[in-house]
Amino acid sequence: MSFAKYLVVLLALAISVGCAQSLLAQGTDLGTIRGTVTDPSGAVIANASVTIADLATNTLRHTDTNPHGEYQMFGLPSGTYKVTIAAPGMTAYDITGIVLTGSGTVNANAVLKISTATESVVVTTEASTINTADQTIADTITSREVLDLPRDSRDVYSFLYLNPNITQGVGDGTFKFLGFQSYGANFTIDGQRSTSTLDGSASASEPSLEAVGELNVLSNDFSAEYAGISSIRVTTKRGSNQFHGSAFYNNKNSALAGLTIQDQLGIRDAQGSLYPYPSPYFNFNDVGGSLGGPIPGLTKTWFFMAYERNYSRDSVQVADSRLPHPSFWTGDFSPLITNPDDMNPDILPAVPAGVTLTPEEIATDTYCDGWPNCTGTGEQFVKIPSELLNPNVQQLINGYFPKIDPSIAVNTSNGRIGELFQTLMPSNTTRDLGTLRIDHDFSDKDHVYGVYNGQAFSGGNSAVRSPFTGLGLTQQERRTHTLSGSYVRTIRNNIINEARGGFNREFIYRHSNTTLQSFLSSIGFDQNAIDAYGAVVGPAELLTHGHTVINYGSRFTSFDRSGNRNTDRQESQYLSTFGDTLTWVIKNHNLKIGADFVHNEGLDGFSTARGNPRGTMTYSGRSTDAFANFLLGLPPSKVTYIAKTRPDMDVTNWEQGYFFQDDWKVKSNLTINLGVRYELVSPWLDKHDILLNFDPTFNNNTGRFIVSSDKTLPYLDPRIPATLPTVTAAQSGLGIGRGLIRTDKNNFAPRVGFAWGIGDKSVIRGGYGIYFPTSAAQGVRDPISTNGFNQALIKQTGTENPPVQPWPTPLTGGDVVLDSSAFSINAVPIGLREPLVQQYNATFERQLGLKTSVRFSYIGIHSGGLIGGIDLNEIAPSDNPWGTTIGDGVTPCTPDDGDCVPTNADYARLPYPTLGDYLLTYGNYGYSRSNSFQTQVERRFDKGLMLNASYTYLDQKSTGIDQGNSSLGGVPYDPFQPHLDYTEDAWVSHHRFVFYGVYDLPFGRNRRFGSGLSKWADAVAGGWQTTFQMFAKSGTAFTPYWTCDNCGNGLRMVGPGNIASESIDALGDFNDFIGYRPMIVGNYKQHAGDQIFNPDAFAPPPMGADVFRNSAIARKNLLWGPGGWGVNFGLHKDFKLGERVTANFGADFDNIFNHPIRMPNQDFGDGSFSYLGGFDVQIDPDTLMPAIEDVNPNADFARAFSTFPQEGVDSRRTIRLRLRITF
Repeated sequence: MSFAKYLVVLLALAISVGCAQSLLAQGTDLGTIRGTVTDPSGAVIANASVTIADLATNTLRHTDTNPHGEYQMFGLPSGTYKVTIAAPGMTAYDITGIVLTGSGTVNANAVLKISTATESVVVTTEASTINTADQTIADTITSREVLDLPRDSRDVYSFLYLNPNITQGVGDGTFKFLGFQSYGANFTIDGQRSTSTLDGSASASEPSLEAVGELNVLSNDFSAEYAGISSIRVTTKRGSNQFHGSAFYNNKNSALAGLTIQDQLGIRDAQGSLYPYPSPYFNFNDVGGSLGGPIPGLTKTWFFMAYERNYSRDSVQVADSRLPHPSFWTGDFSPLITNPDDMNPDILPAVPAGVTLTPEEIATDTYCDGWPNCTGTGEQFVKIPSELLNPNVQQLINGYFPKIDPSIAVNTSNGRIGELFQTLMPSNTTRDLGTLRIDHDFSDKDHVYGVYNGQAFSGGNSAVRSPFTGLGLTQQERRTHTLSGSYVRTIRNNIINEARGGFNREFIYRHSNTTLQSFLSSIGFDQNAIDAYGAVVGPAELLTHGHTVINYGSRFTSFDRSGNRNTDRQESQYLSTFGDTLTWVIKNHNLKIGADFVHNEGLDGFSTARGNPRGTMTYSGRSTDAFANFLLGLPPSKVTYIAKTRPDMDVTNWEQGYFFQDDWKVKSNLTINLGVRYELVSPWLDKHDILLNFDPTFNNNTGRFIVSSDKTLPYLDPRIPATLPTVTAAQSGLGIGRGLIRTDKNNFAPRVGFAWGIGDKSVIRGGYGIYFPTSAAQGVRDPISTNGFNQALIKQTGTENPPVQPWPTPLTGGDVVLDSSAFSINAVPIGLREPLVQQYNATFERQLGLKTSVRFSYIGIHSGGLIGGIDLNEIAPSDNPWGTTIGDGVTPCTPDDGDCVPTNADYARLPYPTLGDYLLTYGNYGYSRSNSFQTQVERRFDKGLMLNASYTYLDQKSTGIDQGNSSLGGVPYDPFQPHLDYTEDAWVSHHRFVFYGVYDLPFGRNRRFGSGLSKWADAVAGGWQTTFQMFAKSGTAFTPYWTCDNCGNGLRMVGPGNIASESIDALGDFNDFIGYRPMIVGNYKQHAGDQIFNPDAFAPPPMGADVFRNSAIARKNLLWGPGGWGVNFGLHKDFKLGERVTANFGADFDNIFNHPIRMPNQDFGDGSFSYLGGFDVQIDPDTLMPAIEDVNPNADFARAFSTFPQEGVDSRRTIRLRLRITF
């Protein structure tokens, strides 16, 4: 064996054998051509010779028809084929135009005519363009569309938006699967799983667009061979018998682009400002190429390789309306005084005890009625004398706060800036993608291929914390490696086996731009102060990326982190897969038997970052008091830190899929599809056994903690075993292992379907099946790998230790609050199951001619057992006050000051008195149902024209589980009756239309008209191509909500309903704690100026027992946001540079009409569009009931003043210039 052949064999064996273990089945990406051969009378012809030619490589495969006149060839890669059929005494028959996609099955039937001895005739026909083999709803994007369609991205998965059953989810680049949720699909690249181990979405692994052969989607009712609720497969290009290659360069820049609405508003509002709005600059460049063909010196061996680099400069917008007014930053609160003779001085900060002012400072810098034409009383600051401003705080503000003109308006009711602040931050990113594929045929019975895809990315495109521009952008380093392969062996003409395997390795590291030590140094802390800080949080934390979290009043944007836990986070995953499929044709039964295995490994620093391990400082106080105390550098009201952080979560699990499929051809025009699949999912195991679960039913529902093993104990907060019994999994007696939940062994998935041909051009198809979503480590990461660890310790000034110190040692001193009710634990039922999804459809499909077909489908999906969380320690709403005193049961507390402390009697009302809130338990309580009508017209590329148009009407409702939070699910608003949230599902539209196409204008040399043109005339008038892609859809639903801005200031939550839990969530997406749904008090559907809904129709929530059940409470997803539409258009021109060399120059106009797409994404929708505003509570001294103190409406509620990318169309017009050379 030659060295090159040895390498090919070694690659195949390394892929197929080296991957030993398992996750859900990937299924084959190889297809089948089959058919029936008859004579003119309809009699079947046995033993007819069938030759199937792969037109790319001229590879021939041979078989014969069986006694029933049927033939079948499995294991064929995607491509174009020709079938030649011959029998003694009959005319030869060629079937051309056979396009095989993904794992599809193409019927190629033949009717042979009797020939005379002197005849030599070949009859030619074309294959059908409709699916007559099974019940599957599927769609394929070919390489031609991938390269020619005008898109706003070089991401292959952006083409999924062209599928009628996949729409945009919570934001650009995310997906919502119609009928289900935002997770659960199975992504593969050349058969190798590329679904993220950590969150269930598509991983970052992908090939260059130059290398994409096709993107195939099995969206509904697919066979038992495939896992997930949808199967999305990327197949790379193969080499052919001729050398072919490409080189390309694309550029998209701001000079040829329109402005977003945000940019227009930013430029307008900043006119005359000290700090003008930056120029919205971007410059995207793509360069690369490909080469493929036979490997010289090796017969039947082909290669394909591709490389591209994307490097970009962009502008990242940050915006905020909750910043304290910039004049405050230097201690000047005088803008709050608009009418000195008639104002409430409580908005001004109180002069803290212990701050000494000179008589002159009291007279001029403190408030008095009629200020400044009076002598100050010394009670409230109007201006803080400059010498009292802490220099470290001033360095922090000067270095990290945004630059805002002090002349900006002020909101005199709360001290915030009076209008939206917007600016741009520069961004730079670079991405490299490479692909290498080798195909080899050892014989006409042995075929192997191997593919490697690699990627490197670096840069940042999201703010560390918006709007604090000095913190910069979160940086990301990403490396991915994917290796996949397949070996197909034809054992006999009716028995074929495919073995496949590979691995997917991905490394991602996200971090902010400063370490904790460098951050402290940048704000003026000397080494002694830094060492004192490190003595509290731990010296090792000083070397990690990140900064101190500082809260200075609930009404203002805190100095926090927008990326939540991304300030220093590693994410790595390693998936190994192996699978085998045996195809056996027995008479009229096409049997497939097989299994697939994947071993998942995932490492995530999300767990390590829980609880702000770099420390927090909180300043409490009414109005602007907290911010003034921060400016003065006074001791914080409380600080938090973590005594011992856990290492990164490092988990593994196994999933196995076993299947049997029988495609029974009952007669020539009727196929029955019968299959069953069994999936076995093992629990996730942490390599260090750092998992903790809560068993709420133990000992008469008093509860206990369960840990993986004794190795877990050193990472537990000492308060945990001191509070309730703590046992290992082996000691629990529950029959669980180190993963703390039982293996789900009930995942049987029967699937049945049929395809009934009506004549030669029509088919009726339908089916029913049970499906299970793919799993993700997030299901254990948040509840049992994260929330039981990194428990924050709170320090306040007490009686035992020196008090909390002022800056520059603000974490030093204070007493630790030893309160077990301050820590949070989650519970996952040990019998948690995978959600069960039932899919069913009825379809009529008709071939119209001209390679055009039309499909009409009813698609139904019912999902049960969706996972969501309920707080076990939340008490039912009542009119009985909870936690509203300073701990004595008599004296009303002041929520602004954070002095609310529950009494022992309050704690006794809790189901688990010794534990905190957020005692979320995740169970299978959710469900959803969808019904849709869908029609699709498709013309395959022929004579220069390809078109695809689809329309979907969808009615989809759920219990509110999906907010883009992957497999973990959400939380219901009323945990005592979660079914009340069964309303419109999120991120779906009732109406959706998608239309795309490619048209080579039929004028020029080698085209229909103008074939006689001269070269010069052809260079001007010939060779033009137009491409387009558009969408139009109705709006998606949003839930209006209020937040309570001071309900969580104290030891425990105090607020409407007296429910004793901060986990109250109006939206269910973990983003709006503490959020309440409003009462409807008017006609909210009326427009109010540029507000789509009337804000006056919504009132704050009730304060007592009816906080959930009041008949006026708004239901989930009450508001329908604006719809959207957009059109991309491409104009390209070919220039012939030689016999085989063509240069293509053109432009892609993204959002060519510059139409503003105002459909809110999740960040804007929840953060502004559906956000009614915040309110504060106070305690009624007579009843001790919480009551509304003041309300701060969000002026931007229901205002669609921003635009967003949607369905692969940019938010404004951009132009991508493109040059491509092929040979």
